[in-house]
Amino acid sequence: MAIHRSAIIDASAQLHDTVNVGPNCVIDGNVRIGPRCRLYQGVYVTGWTQIEADCVLHPGAIVGHEPQDTKYGGERSYCRVGRGTILREYVTVHRGTIPESETVIGEDCFLLAGSHVGHNCRVGNRVTLINAALLAGHVEVHDGAILSGGAAVHQFVRIGQLVMVSGLARVTMDLIPFSLVDPEGRVVGLNRVGLRRAGFPSDQIRDLRLAYRTLFGQGVPFRQATEQIVESAESPLVRRLADFLVADSRRGIAGAARDAVGGTCKTDNPE
Repeated sequence: MAIHRSAIIDASAQLHDTVNVGPNCVIDGNVRIGPRCRLYQGVYVTGWTQIEADCVLHPGAIVGHEPQDTKYGGERSYCRVGRGTILREYVTVHRGTIPESETVIGEDCFLLAGSHVGHNCRVGNRVTLINAALLAGHVEVHDGAILSGGAAVHQFVRIGQLVMVSGLARVTMDLIPFSLVDPEGRVVGLNRVGLRRAGFPSDQIRDLRLAYRTLFGQGVPFRQATEQIVESAESPLVRRLADFLVADSRRGIAGAARDAVGGTCKTDNPE
């Protein structure tokens, strides 16, 4: 284990022998850091925080600090960061605000400079937050989603699998899986390129595309369209969409953007 002489490490912290800790880092409290993690200079890790193997925390990152919630009174809560996740400069991740609750970031995520994960968020695997993307408390982000720079997400919003959110977007409602989202937080199409890159077969993508047309392209009321999708969901991707549509929602589900002429949602992103 390589620990710079200027680092301050609490006696109760547990670091694997292969952890590398840079200058002026502070590791405070009941922190657990797994094998081969690297902390660059000026990193602060605190609270009941667990960082799994092969994570990299760049200068100024803050993980496990108290939630930005006036109701929080110092109770024990947790923060967990999955294997292989990278936190770039000045990323902030806060622990849960409810006693014994947790904030969770999955494996192989990439959080770019200045992005923020608020208390009690649950971030899936392979999620990317571009610079200054902001998640308020209790947000769910499912596997493979990408939030572009400056996107801001309201508390309790759910963001589905492989969603791609535009830069500077204002996301105030749930975003259905596999969608492209504009700066107003509305669906503008199907993330077909992202689906192919993720290795989904063409027949499943075709079935999903038909389901999107049922939701947005046929003028059917949203609730009725949802019922049709749930009843006919046989393809794996369509079942994931159906499960998202019928799950509990605190914020409601975002609808489609309307173009200036036809009033319909596009169904594909450009090649």
